[in-house]
Amino acid sequence: MGASRPPAPGRSPAPGLRHNREFALLWSGETVSALGSQMSQVAYPLLVLALTGSPARAGVVGFARQLPIMLLALPAGALADHVNRKWLMVTCDGVRGLALAGLTVALAGGDASYGLIIAVAFVDGAGFVVSYVTERGAVRRVVAPADLRQAIARNESRNFGAMLAGPPLGGALFGLGRAIPFLADAVTYLVSTATKLALRTELQQPVAPAAGGGVRDGLRWLWAHPFFRTCSLLFAGSNPVFTGLYLLVVARARADGAPAPLIGTMLAIAAAGGLIGALLAPRLGRRLSGRQVLVGESWMLTFSVALLLTTHAALLMGLILAAGEIVTPVTNAIVVSHRVALAPDHLQGRVQAATTLVSFSAGWAGPLVVGVLLQSAGATATILALVGWTAVLAVGATASRAFRSDPAGLVTSAGRR
Repeated sequence: MGASRPPAPGRSPAPGLRHNREFALLWSGETVSALGSQMSQVAYPLLVLALTGSPARAGVVGFARQLPIMLLALPAGALADHVNRKWLMVTCDGVRGLALAGLTVALAGGDASYGLIIAVAFVDGAGFVVSYVTERGAVRRVVAPADLRQAIARNESRNFGAMLAGPPLGGALFGLGRAIPFLADAVTYLVSTATKLALRTELQQPVAPAAGGGVRDGLRWLWAHPFFRTCSLLFAGSNPVFTGLYLLVVARARADGAPAPLIGTMLAIAAAGGLIGALLAPRLGRRLSGRQVLVGESWMLTFSVALLLTTHAALLMGLILAAGEIVTPVTNAIVVSHRVALAPDHLQGRVQAATTLVSFSAGWAGPLVVGVLLQSAGATATILALVGWTAVLAVGATASRAFRSDPAGLVTSAGRR
C-alpha cells in the first residue's frame, strides 16, 4: 500500500512500477489518448482522399498536423518548466477534444470544409507538442531513478500498442461513418483528462528565481552534449521518412482499391514491429550500446524502404514497415532515458522541447513532399528518393564520432559531481 502513495515534494518515489499509482494514472491516460490519436491518424488522409481524391491535399493536412512542432516546441518547453505541468497537460487535452468534437459536428452535418480539416489538424498537432514536451519531464517526477529506463520503455510500448490497435479501429470506424473516428478521439481526451486530474504528485520541483532561465536554454544544453545533439540531427533527417511513409502506403493501397479496414490493418501490422521492439527494449538496452542501435536502426530503415519497391499488397507493405520500426523503440528507450536522467529538473521541459524541435523540425516535410511526389512522379520515383535519403543518413550515422561514446558514461559522471 505504501508504494502507491505519491512522494513528498523533493523526494524520489519508491522503486518499482508495479504498484506506482501515479505512473499508472499518467501512463493509462496517455495510452487512451494515443489510441485516439492513432485512430485519427488514419482517418485524416482517408477523409481528405474521400472528399478531394488528392494525395497532395492529404499531404497538406499531414503538414498542418506536424507544423506546430517547429513553431511551438521551444515555447512549450518554457511553459512546461514555468507553469504547473499537470494543468498544462489537462488544458491541452481539453482543447484537442473540443476541436475534434467540432469537426465531428461539422462532418455529421455535411458542412466540413477542407479549411476546417486543416485547422483542426493544426490544433491537434499543437496540443500534441505541448503535452509531449510536458509529459517527458513529468515522468521523472513519478518514478524512481532506477525505474526510469523501464518507464520510458513502457511509454514506447504504449505508443506502439496504440499504433497497433488504433489504425484498424480507425479504419473500421471510418467505414461506419466519416465522423465516428473523430468523435471517438474526442472521447479519449475526456478519459485522459480524468486520469491527469487524479494525479497527486507535484510534477516539478519548485523553481528558484535564479533557475528560471530563457527559452533557448534547452538548445544550449543540447548543443553542449555531442551525443544527444547528433542523435537529434539524425532523427531530424529520418522523421520525415517515417511521417511520409504512412501517407505513401495509405495512398498506394487506396489507389489499388484496398478498403479502409484493410488499410487500418496494414498500419497495425507496421505498428506491431514497434511494439515488439518496445517489449524487447529493456533487455536489448542492457546488451547493446547506443551506437549499435542508432546505426542498426538507420540501415534497417534503408533496407525496409527499398523493399517497398517489390510489392503493392497492403499486408506485405505493413510487414515491411514493421521491420523498419522494430529498432526505433530500443533507440528511444536508450537515448531518452539517459537524456532525462542527465538534464536537471528545472530544464526538463526546455531540453525536451529543444530535442523535439530539432528531431521533428522537418517532420512536416514528409507528408507534404511524399504527397507531391506521388501525384507528380508516381510511387516508384517516390520510393527511390526515400531510399537515397535514408542511405545518406545511414552512412552518416555509421561514420559519426559522437556515437562512439556511450551515453551511460555521461549520466554516471554527472552523478559523481
